[in-house]
Amino acid sequence: MARRRYAFDEDKIALFHKEGRGKGRGADYKPWLTVQDVPSSGRTHRLRGLKTGRQHHLLSDIEWRFFLLFDWADDVEDIREQFPLDRATTRRIADEMGVRHPTDSATKVHVVMTTDLVVDVVRDGRLVTLARTVKPSTELAKPRILEKLEIERRYWAEQRIDWGILTEKEVPMSVATSILWVHGYGYLDNLSQPYAGYYEEKAALIRRELPSWPGQLPLGRFCTEMDNQLGMERGVALLLVRYLLATKDIRCDMTQPLDDSVPLHRFEAAPIQRARTAG
Repeated sequence: MARRRYAFDEDKIALFHKEGRGKGRGADYKPWLTVQDVPSSGRTHRLRGLKTGRQHHLLSDIEWRFFLLFDWADDVEDIREQFPLDRATTRRIADEMGVRHPTDSATKVHVVMTTDLVVDVVRDGRLVTLARTVKPSTELAKPRILEKLEIERRYWAEQRIDWGILTEKEVPMSVATSILWVHGYGYLDNLSQPYAGYYEEKAALIRRELPSWPGQLPLGRFCTEMDNQLGMERGVALLLVRYLLATKDIRCDMTQPLDDSVPLHRFEAAPIQRARTAG
């Protein structure tokens, strides 16, 4: 029963096209596959993007970590996950290669192939699209996996789009861990507030105060003092610092460990004109 739920036939593929899966950009993009469309093994992730404001669907831990890195990068404009490839084109490429097109094991229908991450990046003042497939390095020794990757490589080569493979070996874990510490705090619109703009107002006060405190003071101690001075519940100031880090109104070296024990000299308030509002 569970197997049939995740199976693809022509009707389901037609329905996904009708729903606009794989279409749109930014907040309007709909991934071809969501975490509900694949068997759960506990390794899928849904999280709200800093770039787009929408829920992103990542189907593995490696995808999730690379998403965090792309979502944090200043030169990235948009991220489209589980991006569908034109099935007629991938069928033709498979025929030219003399290999089997990926097929649903239950229905025997040719599936719509996808690329894990399609990313728009600003390079030398112009927007460039990158297509990236994410795979565990151990998968790259399997002949059938290599056949599928070659179909994907040829597809993107025909589109004249830069395609590549990312594995866990390319993940800078220290950076990904630091990003994760702040990533979920990039918006305030999910919080109950005494009045509109309350937390933005308090965050601005914290950002203004930060440079005037002793550099060796731990972040946690500073946040406790801010909670007291601003009449907020314990923990709110730390939440707002993480928000300010997520929006890059406060900056720090993300290659180093990041938590509330870090001394204040690691943090720098961004110039006011660079501050952006989220939430």
